[in-house]
Parts: sequence; C-alpha cells; structure tokens
Amino acid sequence: MERYLTTGAVVLVVGALVAAPVPPDTRTPAAFPAGQYVLGGSGEAARGEDRYEFTKTFRLKRDQYVLSGGPKPTDLIVVDDDLEVTQGGKKMFVDDDHRASTDTRGKEAAQYQGQPIVLVLDPAKKVRIVATDHGGADAVLSALWLHRWDGARKKLTDGKKVTSAATLPSTFFDESFALDAGFEMPEKVPTDAVVDVPEKPAMLLPRFKNKP
Repeated sequence: MERYLTTGAVVLVVGALVAAPVPPDTRTPAAFPAGQYVLGGSGEAARGEDRYEFTKTFRLKRDQYVLSGGPKPTDLIVVDDDLEVTQGGKKMFVDDDHRASTDTRGKEAAQYQGQPIVLVLDPAKKVRIVATDHGGADAVLSALWLHRWDGARKKLTDGKKVTSAATLPSTFFDESFALDAGFEMPEKVPTDAVVDVPEKPAMLLPRFKNKP
C-alpha cells in the first residue's frame, strides 16, 4: 500500500511537469517576415521617416515588439490623422504630420504611412496609445496588434472610426494596455530567421549608425 501511494505521487509530479508552461528563457525567437518597418529604440521617439526595409526574415531580442494593424506583423496601421505611443511617460513613437497614413502620394504625402513599428518595451509597464484627429470628415484608427519577440501576439483594439469633432484637433482614442498577459501563440511560428535585430533597432538606420 505504501509503495502504491509513493508511485502515485511520482506520477502526479511528472504530470505537473509535463503540463507546466514553457519557461521564457527557453523560448525560441520567432522569424518575422521581411518588409518595411519603422524602427524605435534609439533613446528618442521613433518617427514615420525612420523606415527600414528588411529584405530577409529577422529575429527580435527579448522585450522587443512589433505594433501592427492586424494579426500579421506586416499588416499596415491606418490612422487619420496622428498617432503617439508612450510608456511610463516616455514617447516611443510620434506621428504628428496631421495627415492620414493612407495619404501616400504627391508632394504632401504623409510622413508616417502606416508601417508596422518595432518597439523596445518594458513588459512590466503599460503602453499607452493616443490617436488625434486634425481635419476631414472622419477620425480613424485601425485595429492594433502587438507581436512579441517569440511570435506570441495580442490584439489591443478593434480600432475606432467616428465623425470628426466640431472642434479640432480632437483626441478620439486614448487607451493603455498591459503587456504581462493576454498574448496568444499561433499554431505555427517560423523560427528560421536570417537577420538579428540589435538591442537598439534604430541603430540600423543611417542617421543613428554613428551614435553611441
């Protein structure tokens, strides 16, 4: 009888080990698809012109995320007109050109054209996203998704579309999101990345390469 109980206890322990979640330190970084992204992490707010073209799949480091407009990291963000991302009172990204991200033609094209944004964030702190309308008939923000370095993703918002306020500029979206929970892992996450992103992603941009 005593032997049976001991064996049963061992089985329970083994079962607990099998069911335990994968420790963060053992996760494999995901391979993010090639494409054009805005790169943050320079120590100052990233802007729409901080675009970089990845020609090969790339790998993020821990605490690096991609903010996109959909379930794919390459999905464009639509904002009409301006977008700001902050954490702990620090500006991580600023779009203040007063133009919709879909205005991509002509001499007065938007500086930020909706490219996904690579951000370096503290997972213990909330990230705040603010959208402001400056003119036109509608104020628009697309859905927003946050993609973690290991490929897990979290839908932050379905977005918002409202008629422009009578008095402009007008903040029509202002919400904060926790980063320590709510991420879901897709069924298939590629891990065969070719390029490693530096700890400060923006260092890949020409204007930052010579800075310490």
